[in-house]
Amino acid sequence: MVLALLPEFENRGIGRALLGRMVHQLASLGKTRLFLGCSRNPQHRSYGFYRHLGWRSTGTFDGHGDEVLEYFATSHAPSE
Repeated sequence: MVLALLPEFENRGIGRALLGRMVHQLASLGKTRLFLGCSRNPQHRSYGFYRHLGWRSTGTFDGHGDEVLEYFATSHAPSE
């Protein structure tokens, strides 16, 4: 699954809402430890976005060189 927004749709809460829905849905299915691949470059838009929402580095990288982040989900997703 890929979650991405065009730059012109940033800062409207759309990405946060989509991610929140995804996290909530996975948590409702019993998935409490979630992972994603994110650019390790602090200049990229996604770098700060996920970290701001509570995703933390695992210290590992996937096959594409992206940093693997994890999030411990509850039945409540990050605020939308």
